Amino acid sequence: MRAPLPLNRRRFLTTGAAATAGTAFLGGLSSTPAAASPATATTAAPAAATTDQFDQLRTTWSDILTGGPAVDPTDPDFAAAIQQVDATAAAAVAAYDDSSAPTSVYTDLPFTQIENATATYTRLLQTAIAWATPGSHYHQDQSTADRLVSALRLIGTAYFHGDQTEVGNWYHWEIGSPQPLVNTLAILGDQVPAADLASHLATVAYFDPDPTVQQGRTTTTGANRSDKCQITILRGILAKDASLVTLGRDKLSDIFPYVTEGDGYYRDGGYFQHTNIPYNGHYAYVLLNDLSQLARLLTGSDFAITDPQFATTILSSIDLTYAPFMRDGLVMDVARGRFLSRQGETDHDAGHAITEAVLGLIPLGAREQQKRWKSLAKAWITGETYAPILRSATPARVALVKTVLDDPLVSPAPATADHRQLPSIARAVHTRPEWSWTVGLSGRKIARFEAINGENQRGWHTGDGATYLYDADNGHYTDAYWPTVDCRRLPGTTVDSLPLATSAGAQTLPPTAFAGGAALDAALGGYGALGLDLVPYGSPMRARKSWFCLDDCVVALGAGITGGSGHPIETIVENRNLGESGANRLTVDGRPQPTAPGWSAEFTGARWAHLDGVAGYVFPGPRGADLRALREARTGAWSDIDDGPSTGGTTTPYTRRYATLWFDHGTAPDNASYAYLVLPGAGVAKTLATAVANPVEILAATASQQAIRVRSLGLTAVVFFAAGSAAGITVSAPCTVLTRTVRGRTVLAAADATLSLTSLTVTVGRRRPLTVDLTQGLPGATHQLQLTD
Repeated sequence: MRAPLPLNRRRFLTTGAAATAGTAFLGGLSSTPAAASPATATTAAPAAATTDQFDQLRTTWSDILTGGPAVDPTDPDFAAAIQQVDATAAAAVAAYDDSSAPTSVYTDLPFTQIENATATYTRLLQTAIAWATPGSHYHQDQSTADRLVSALRLIGTAYFHGDQTEVGNWYHWEIGSPQPLVNTLAILGDQVPAADLASHLATVAYFDPDPTVQQGRTTTTGANRSDKCQITILRGILAKDASLVTLGRDKLSDIFPYVTEGDGYYRDGGYFQHTNIPYNGHYAYVLLNDLSQLARLLTGSDFAITDPQFATTILSSIDLTYAPFMRDGLVMDVARGRFLSRQGETDHDAGHAITEAVLGLIPLGAREQQKRWKSLAKAWITGETYAPILRSATPARVALVKTVLDDPLVSPAPATADHRQLPSIARAVHTRPEWSWTVGLSGRKIARFEAINGENQRGWHTGDGATYLYDADNGHYTDAYWPTVDCRRLPGTTVDSLPLATSAGAQTLPPTAFAGGAALDAALGGYGALGLDLVPYGSPMRARKSWFCLDDCVVALGAGITGGSGHPIETIVENRNLGESGANRLTVDGRPQPTAPGWSAEFTGARWAHLDGVAGYVFPGPRGADLRALREARTGAWSDIDDGPSTGGTTTPYTRRYATLWFDHGTAPDNASYAYLVLPGAGVAKTLATAVANPVEILAATASQQAIRVRSLGLTAVVFFAAGSAAGITVSAPCTVLTRTVRGRTVLAAADATLSLTSLTVTVGRRRPLTVDLTQGLPGATHQLQLTD
């Protein structure tokens, strides 16, 4: 187990990741959402709204941001959080420009670009939170409040005001700066003179006149909409304008319905932002945190969210959209898009934000949902071994975490065997108690990867079948993985190793029709099969790839690997981060190999390999596999993959050791193929036994069909890239099929991985052909049917 890294420069995110949710509930929350007409039908300002209610709402929002009365400075958990709040505030105070005629609030953030304005407002918010937090060194300190008021006045006069034209990234003008500004105003309350408040709100109104529009022309969606609605609601509360609060609340309703294209929630659990980028692990959680906070703010007031789709979509998303990608407190990188390249926002940071948002929504769920979510959250909290959530939590987050952590009646949800396919975003997650495995695909509706604002500059192959293994090493992908890994050798991928320019292929859509698969539900073992018709960016190489997800292993097949640019074509079996000094032993066919970096070797006809503490690898071909292996120390900096103006990583070099296994198909392969099994957590003995017993039969391994059978499970699975027959199954069109026979009962699971079919005819053995109506159900969904003789 690697040691946790020191806390990096975690940004205090004000868009919901952060950090800031509390336990102050206005009027209390019922166990189920109130039934009422949709909020979109409620456009008139509530007549009952009073000045006192606005004051109460402002106080409640301040409590949500700071933790409010729930904060107990004598409790060690809160005391540690307060200490961090103070340290952050102290650093901000130390950076004040104390000259006689300051031109910026902080000496290191001149008013030369909008990113510095966002950073300035964020620091001011951090200090305001310290000022409002009981037990803080700055708590209710008048000089601190006065300095905050004067600082807000300075930036509002010198830079961020209505006479400015948006230059650069619109986000900072319309969300990044206004959001911490209104939050700071809400916390300071009466400390802000009326004239100053009016001036600040006028600026916010200038840049955010309508939460449905960004840049004056584009309709907001998803997290951008929820952020802007939150700003509008806060502006209304601070201005005591019921119509603004109502506007912000009502325009949230556009987020709630499920979508079938573009940004938003999909019924199968997928979430897109920026049209075609899977973002369950970032934009979706920003949205969830916004809604979690706003629901707690408005419940019990005249502005409560009453749209029934809040329950049917948003509350249901906890199980559908977020939970599948959570493991031991982190959220999987396969659903984090470009944000995996951010040094200041790790997979654990994102997972903690999801945990916080879910904790805040628990009181709104139905009884069974509340019970399930408490157990899930406790499992996420207690499963953390690399970055425990309380280590870097704000007092507000601590308050929420302790509602389940300190409750002896809540038991952590046990890890179970399951397989989830999310066809809308071409992602699959295979889970077993001791490990999880996931893969990212791309296709005609799913981009290869996103790289904007200087971020994710080496994401080239993350949508080409890159696989991720999550096991007891809770920090594998957090520990400087992305700046140090060879991004042309991501596990699971088949790549043309030609050099690619920075961000090459970003936001592009491959012409691939086939990207996805089918699953047997948990009651039938939670097995899955999926495939990818690979069309990599910038290369004439083509390949057909498939994965079969079982109890103790994942089987990977590939065929039809043809063409290339003249550079080596490789299939990457493993590329594991071993940490700063990892010397995990690699054994190949029973022979231990050297552990020092710089070693490499070629093995002809290898039958199996084992990497200590990670997995076993079995090569079931009739003559084994020609395997290449490398141990190397790789050095990189976060700035190498993210040099964005507001998110850019440090230039500090990190060195990590890697063990890499791959197949070299040559520079111009003609219908090359591969086959291997990954056995997560297996020891040497089990790996050897699996290689000898050969429990997985490979029934087909061509560019048209790839199939396996596991007799001990009564399981057959086929990825059909074209209509045809394999493993005793005949289909009328490209699809994925699994059958399992248990105690004489055979169940068929079939799915359209092209998302284009209306029907599918499947014949299993000598049974009659079965026509599956694919119009019944979601696109790409698995249709599970019992077969009769």
